[in-house]
Amino acid sequence: MNKAFKILQPKYYSKFQCDPIKCHESCCERWKIIIDKSTYEKYIQSENKIIKEIVKTGLSINEESINDDDFAIINLNTEMACPFLNQDNLCEIFINIGESNLSKTCKSYPRAIILLEDKIERGLEMSCSVACELALLNENGIEFDYIMDTVNFNDMYVVTPSIDLREKEIINEIKTSVIDILQIKTINLSEKVALVGEFLNQIVGSNNSLSHSTEETLSRIEESKSLFKQGKVGIQKIHNIDQNKQSFHHLNNILSMKFKKGNSISFFSKRYVECLMEVLDAFEGEDEEFKKSYTRNYEKNLKPYLDKKSYILENFLVNYVFIYGIELFKPGNIWTSYLKLCVTYGLLKFNLIGLATYNEQMNDDLALKLIQSLAKTIIQDKKYWQSVIKYLEEEKLDEYTKLITLILD
Repeated sequence: MNKAFKILQPKYYSKFQCDPIKCHESCCERWKIIIDKSTYEKYIQSENKIIKEIVKTGLSINEESINDDDFAIINLNTEMACPFLNQDNLCEIFINIGESNLSKTCKSYPRAIILLEDKIERGLEMSCSVACELALLNENGIEFDYIMDTVNFNDMYVVTPSIDLREKEIINEIKTSVIDILQIKTINLSEKVALVGEFLNQIVGSNNSLSHSTEETLSRIEESKSLFKQGKVGIQKIHNIDQNKQSFHHLNNILSMKFKKGNSISFFSKRYVECLMEVLDAFEGEDEEFKKSYTRNYEKNLKPYLDKKSYILENFLVNYVFIYGIELFKPGNIWTSYLKLCVTYGLLKFNLIGLATYNEQMNDDLALKLIQSLAKTIIQDKKYWQSVIKYLEEEKLDEYTKLITLILD
């Protein structure tokens, strides 16, 4: 089914092409790969000998399926790779029955496509190394365009969130405002992330939820936006907060939880494991000493790079908010989503400090490797995030003035 839509997308989107030469990590390994019902039936019924043999053990019904688009799962082999990959790392589906028979997931990734009634928003997932380089290295920031284009729903995995018109209006207002804050040019990125919290605090109030009416919520959003435009919110409070709050201790604990509470290490990006080995080597045996020198290592090894290339992390956060904004800013999710945003940013900096310390410098290749591989490893790990939120609540780090100690420079 082809249909024309008004589409909002980052300008980088139309430039993307899958490039095996530039690709640093296969998208066919180390995570849950879903396939749609139509594709599942094609594979099960295929008469091709190679495909028939693979599907005997290579497919299973998805017990957590919510619609036909995630009807089944590809069972990864002992190497945690898709069983349809041959010894030359080429796709047997593509070779034997043609590109048109790839699943919606395989045709779509790394494209994220969200249908909102008569409009579509789409961008790229940063867990893809080619997309990561394309989107994050733009020093002018991520810019957006409206275009008219057709979308084939039979070919692409399209998310259709269950939100009503008023929820959509609230979410769009919040998402747009958060992106505007993250792209302010006059302050550093850590302060911008903290300002996002100030903005959301103004909206959700003391109970951290949108318990008031849609009209009142929209009014709060407009009032908060007005205060920010007038410069009456945020910066002065941020600079007065004691920043010596054991950020190393908490971020170290949160990272360690990934091994105990998250998906198995066999699902970790290979590139992230490589990064992590260097980070742990930089920190090993120096826990107490490194806590004291954490800021010093940041100042010496990472800050010179970020002073020139802060737009890389900014672009990542802007893309994160754009791609996941519909889910992030649902009325019941807003403050929890801000906790996730802060922890994601905090973990990026924590790992970058370790990498920069180990390598005695930071560069684009290292930064992109860390961002892409960390995005692949943690963003979709629901079990891990449940444990992280619980930890933040137990440590009272879900309170704004304590939370931002994880992110401030």
